[in-house]
Parts: sequence; C-alpha cells; structure tokens
Amino acid sequence: MSPPPPRPRLAVAALSFALVAVASYALQRLWDARTEPPPGAVLLQTTIPYYWRVAMALLHGLGAATLAGLALDRDAALRWLSRAPWLVPLVVLPALLAMVLRP
Repeated sequence: MSPPPPRPRLAVAALSFALVAVASYALQRLWDARTEPPPGAVLLQTTIPYYWRVAMALLHGLGAATLAGLALDRDAALRWLSRAPWLVPLVVLPALLAMVLRP
C-alpha cells in the first residue's frame, strides 16, 4: 500500500475537478445530442457547442474542486482518497461508454 499523499486536500480537489468535469461534459454532450444536427450538416458551426460544453465542464470542475479543497479536513480527504480506486471507474467508464455509443 502506498503512503498517503503529502497534501490530501489538494489531491481530493484535483480528483473532484477531474471527475466532475468528465461527468459534466458527458451529461452536456448527451443532452445536446438530442437536438444537434449531425456534424456533416453544419459546416463551421460544429465546434461552437463543443467549446461551450468544455467551458461549462471546466467551470463545474473548478467549483467542485474549490468546495472539496475548502470543505474537507485532512482526515476526511484521506477517507475520500481511499475510495478513489472505486470512484474513478464508476464515473469515467459510464461517461466514456455514453459518449462513444451516442455520437
């Protein structure tokens, strides 16, 4: 077993940023896929929704990282980090599958 990180609150903030940004982008992409025209139908306008989704996902991740970094103490952060090996696949794999299966 590896030793705990020297700054567990920073590690939890980074973890929450990554997980919330991935989940936010995937949910936005799935929501937009319902009404977006196919990529070949719109020539230059296909990148604009992408940039908005990325920007919003980054803002959501930044908010989650700020909350996690400020709200957790060292012991709570270590408890969250001990759950990371299960938490990361539970968030990332469904998001990956959803975005691959729904172009």
